Amino acid sequence: MLLRRTIILLLATAALLWAAGSCRIQKIVWSAEHSAFDESQMAAAVGEPCENWRTVAQKLEQYYENQGFLGAVVNGNLDSAGVLSVQFVRGAAWVWAPAENLDSAKTKKNVFAKLAGLEPGAYVSATDLERADRKLSRLGYYQRMAPAQMFRDPDRNRIYPVFHMRAAAVSQAEALLTYSSEENSWEGQLNLNLYNILGTARDLQMEGYIGDDSRHLEGSYKEPWILGTSWNVVARGKFNEETVAAESNADVAGSADSTAETLEREIYGELGITREIGFDFTLGVFLGVSEFDKYSSVEVSYVSLDRFALPRNGWRIDGSVTYKMDRPDSLDNYLVASANVVRYMPVYKNFIARFSGAAGGIFPTDASLKRTDLFALGGMDSFRGMEYQLVRSRAFGFSEFALLWQDGYDLSIEAFYQPGLYRRAGSEHGWAREQDYGIAFTQYRKNWSFNLYYAMRNGCNYLDGIIGFGVKTLF
Repeated sequence: MLLRRTIILLLATAALLWAAGSCRIQKIVWSAEHSAFDESQMAAAVGEPCENWRTVAQKLEQYYENQGFLGAVVNGNLDSAGVLSVQFVRGAAWVWAPAENLDSAKTKKNVFAKLAGLEPGAYVSATDLERADRKLSRLGYYQRMAPAQMFRDPDRNRIYPVFHMRAAAVSQAEALLTYSSEENSWEGQLNLNLYNILGTARDLQMEGYIGDDSRHLEGSYKEPWILGTSWNVVARGKFNEETVAAESNADVAGSADSTAETLEREIYGELGITREIGFDFTLGVFLGVSEFDKYSSVEVSYVSLDRFALPRNGWRIDGSVTYKMDRPDSLDNYLVASANVVRYMPVYKNFIARFSGAAGGIFPTDASLKRTDLFALGGMDSFRGMEYQLVRSRAFGFSEFALLWQDGYDLSIEAFYQPGLYRRAGSEHGWAREQDYGIAFTQYRKNWSFNLYYAMRNGCNYLDGIIGFGVKTLF
């Protein structure tokens, strides 16, 4: 008897499940005011299982929520014949009020509102609020204490976007000392970066380097929102001085004396304007001049990293095209194009994978160039197993895979592998392959960090690598 009841119950349950699974939306009937767009969006539910209409309705609600209609709601009633009766209530539109910060950001109120990127008077968008929250987190100016919120103006159809961003010690001074056992040489580098000066979103960056055969100094300054517009003015300058063996410059100078040395010096400055497009893109146009040439360049960047320090997720893509011209030394005009991409991806718990790559070329490929016109390869920004600016090349490309272990903001350990190639200069024309690999370790203590890395090149002795010691302080 018990067995028969169990079988009957199972058959009844199966029948109910089959009936539910066979229910399909046959038709949609609209009531109240709506648009052809609304009908086209909800039409996607026809032929779907009956329980799926709510998913389609939520997409339509989210669309209107991002157009300022925060109270938009789709109501539906489904009968046994599969006919869905739909009523859409859009409600009133809402616009943004100036963004506010509830924490101690040490940034002027109007500056913070501009940094958020939410234009007062524009339609409210929940998606834009999330993107603004991520953007402020990765600026480096602030530490995000809680998710952003929306508060209604009791008297008007305005929404106040409210953030919880605490001022971070983001300005930094960094010293880096490296030693190459292969070349038995020391190099030193000093960086000074002042961000959000006096809470005005002005930035000043300086970088200096000195080695056995070269010296390097560059800097940039950003003046935001010039004349009340959305454009920033950026001034940049660079000084390079290199002692070069004649054979390294033979394809340019045509020197037959392999023992001679020359000193190449380059000083140039540039002025440009940049503008943020949306929350992730930045466009820049620059004009520059040096003793030997004039040039113009266009730069584009896309950044969607989740945070400024030790990012765990997101992209960074940078590209630039520069045209150098008006050269009185009879060398050719030429075009320089380069791009790089970095992708961070969480793997498991504290493990993060980083995929990156870069490529660059000078066109036309047979243009006559000075050595300082070529790409400088080597150091932390390109081939890590080389000394800083060890190689000059007309073209290069490399990719990198790194596995990182991060303990919050306290500790980072990294192992990396970087295959690539570059075009040889001088008498050794042709492509050279390069494979660099190594480990890096960074320890954080409040506003101080200490880092150590060891990078090697394929084919070299394990003891013939680059050792780097660095210390950084935030203030």
